[in-house]
Amino acid sequence: MDERELLDDVASLVRSDGPELVCGWGGHGVGHVCLAVSGGVELSALVERFSRRYGQSRNLVMGGYADPKVSEKTGLPLLAPFDDGDLVEMRAWAFGHRWIGCGSVRGESLVVVVAERDAPPADEPAEEVVRVASPRTRPDGRRTWVRRLIDLTRWEPLGLSVDWAAVEGELGVSLPADYKELASAFGGGVFSDDTVSFLGCGPSVSFDLLTPWRAGLSVDRGTTVGPYEEYAPGGKGVVTWGSTEWGDQYCWLLDAERPGDCPVLARSHDPGPWYRYDDMSTSEFLYRILADADFQPFGIARYELGATFVPGSHGDGAEAL
Repeated sequence: MDERELLDDVASLVRSDGPELVCGWGGHGVGHVCLAVSGGVELSALVERFSRRYGQSRNLVMGGYADPKVSEKTGLPLLAPFDDGDLVEMRAWAFGHRWIGCGSVRGESLVVVVAERDAPPADEPAEEVVRVASPRTRPDGRRTWVRRLIDLTRWEPLGLSVDWAAVEGELGVSLPADYKELASAFGGGVFSDDTVSFLGCGPSVSFDLLTPWRAGLSVDRGTTVGPYEEYAPGGKGVVTWGSTEWGDQYCWLLDAERPGDCPVLARSHDPGPWYRYDDMSTSEFLYRILADADFQPFGIARYELGATFVPGSHGDGAEAL
């Protein structure tokens, strides 16, 4: 089936009143459905489309190697229908009582899988939130955190002109001032060897802050983002502004009744608490991810990936300038 048919079929399968999942593929059984993908569809395009609709994905299989930590809570039902070594790639999205998977199998064919998910019951206690104080840093009155990021990445600021009145008017809340500086300087794109994605407000569709947020509003998601609701205009909730290739998620907690109060919320790809940074700006948080090896659990400097930046293209990907 083509991309449009595929998206429609997945949407019907993940609805709260969706059908029982019974796979028609030979040797497969109940609890999931496998959907074949037509040859003209690319995996990267599917991942981008599903991410717009269903939020941040998690890597379960890369280059033929499955994440050894994958569990029932992180997407294992998507791997169960396949024998060891069959899958080359598999991304996962959690959506209410369903898992959505998108990947490739040996022989270069693509597959989409929808599987049962044990969603937390409504009366289950909220996930733990750990409040974290900003680390002490030697004063540097000459450089803001935005400037430090620019220097760290040796980036030439783009100086993008963004209609922030329109952006904030659509959101119904003001955004952090330093984030607006970051978006004007970098646009949107990826840091450190395609590891850390940053959603700006530039010309790139794939790295635009509002695109996934709008998609979230247009779909009956049926779930919250951890212990918080997703943000809707005039309310209080979470908006995602960044992530990593392996599934770490970076957000703000926005409150229309408290403009200017935008604590950073983040969670690791490993099961665990959300971390809330009330006195750390977006730019400081991003800088520490890239440059501070002791900034746990989010710092990536210890992996020696390099502090590079690649801007998003005007299309669906990123390209070096």
